[in-house]
Amino acid sequence: MKILRKFRQRLLEESKFSKYIIYAIGEIVLVVIGILIALAINNKNEEHNIIEQEQVILKQIRADYRSNLQQLENKIEMRRKLISESLTILDIISNNISISQDSLSKIFATFFMDPTFDPIENDLMNLENIKLIRNDSLKQLLSHWTSDFKAYSESEQIQHENYISEIIPFMKEVGIMRNANHVFWKAQELRMGFLDQGQNTKILTLGNSPKAIDVPSILNDHRIEGLATFIFTFSQVCNLEGETLKNKMLTTLNMLESEIMD
Repeated sequence: MKILRKFRQRLLEESKFSKYIIYAIGEIVLVVIGILIALAINNKNEEHNIIEQEQVILKQIRADYRSNLQQLENKIEMRRKLISESLTILDIISNNISISQDSLSKIFATFFMDPTFDPIENDLMNLENIKLIRNDSLKQLLSHWTSDFKAYSESEQIQHENYISEIIPFMKEVGIMRNANHVFWKAQELRMGFLDQGQNTKILTLGNSPKAIDVPSILNDHRIEGLATFIFTFSQVCNLEGETLKNKMLTTLNMLESEIMD
């Protein structure tokens, strides 16, 4: 800069005005170029910061989706058991098949299962953070998550309410509640919906009731066919919705993997 000032001063002293104008224009051009370079560097830094923020968001969403997917698959498997046992009880009723007290208790123990999907709700899944994601297809999938889950959970809630209002009261009334409860706590596979997925072995049980269960009376009760039909129907409805949700989650995870720079 000192050299440039001296050069400019010399041009003025020598009255070389035209050369001075050219020099001045050149100086302005250099200043503009410097400003543009500074802006480019600043923009590059901002872009780098945005990409870093995006990567943090994508990695956290990936972790949440993996956890949620595992939980959803667990609930789907629980409903498969409910579907299987509801079909078993309907087959027994339809074909007048004899069944032992223990076998009937095992079926009702399965009916204790009440699968409800409770996904992780992360603060990163808000509109402002989703805007930072550059992949428009991924952004659209993520923005639809809440409505997709809501559609699935509505069917799930209907089944849960029936479990509370119909299934449990029926088991109490016909006298199979204690025996079914005993089987439930002893069978690890029936506790797969717990946080420990049934791994905890320190489980207390009530033991079977000393009173005999009137199996024929339970099987002849007009309500049991309706209960089994409801369990079958809504377990299947929820699993169909669950499989759709699962496929969307898998698609989202694949997109997340393609966008994450590990």
